[in-house]
Amino acid sequence: MSTIAPTAVVDPTAQVGQDVTIGPGCVVAAGVIIGDGCELRANVYLAAGVELGRHNRCFANCVLGEEPQILGGSVGDTRLVIGDHNTFRENVTISPGSARGNGRTVIGHHNYFMIGSHIGHDCDVGDHAMIGNYAQVAGHCKLENHVWLSPWTGLQQFVTMGRFAYTGGFSAVFHDLPPFVRAAGAYPCTVRGLNVVGLRRAGFTPEAIAKLMEAYRRLFRRPTGEPFSRAVEELAGQDELDENVRHLVNFLRRSHQHRMGRYLELFR
Repeated sequence: MSTIAPTAVVDPTAQVGQDVTIGPGCVVAAGVIIGDGCELRANVYLAAGVELGRHNRCFANCVLGEEPQILGGSVGDTRLVIGDHNTFRENVTISPGSARGNGRTVIGHHNYFMIGSHIGHDCDVGDHAMIGNYAQVAGHCKLENHVWLSPWTGLQQFVTMGRFAYTGGFSAVFHDLPPFVRAAGAYPCTVRGLNVVGLRRAGFTPEAIAKLMEAYRRLFRRPTGEPFSRAVEELAGQDELDENVRHLVNFLRRSHQHRMGRYLELFR
């Protein structure tokens, strides 16, 4: 049985699942879908076009699916699609898709969005992401599975962040960030090492980590003056390449198709 506070406003056309809690001051707009077991603490706003999966928690003052922050043009029929078991802490904002993009922002499963973080329009967030306090992700970005954005990280539009990548606090990311690495800084944000701690916590075997470390050294600790593209292509040409190293190499090859290192911007 669902519980709706007397001061909450739920549009009659909204679809509310079983065992949902909607707290005081919450607003659920027309056509919103809320899956079973979700919890909206207080003053949460779900705009039209939001689809919320099962067992999501929204803390106070979250705004999900409100009109995207774009200049000019019509908003159109856009959506924000959210999976299961996500946590949205206080003051999180996530925009829906836009008419200029694919019309949808997609959030996967088991993600944790800390206080004040923002995901822009037309983004695609995978599973098990950790988004730190006040991290800001611009429109059209893609975050693969198991990424970690430390507090106050900023991502420029069209950036792709590879799986198991980690950013240090206050980083400013203007180009695609390869999977499995640690990066930090601004102007530029640079790769600082392999995300060994994160890989160990995720259950990667010592053999898998060793193969990634070998590839990392070939790519990011190569001899002075050797072109980066040569190291990438050398790895790409190896037979029976480890699957994680292959993912890293393919990611880097795609990114370098765009002159600024943002693969998704090729489709702008």
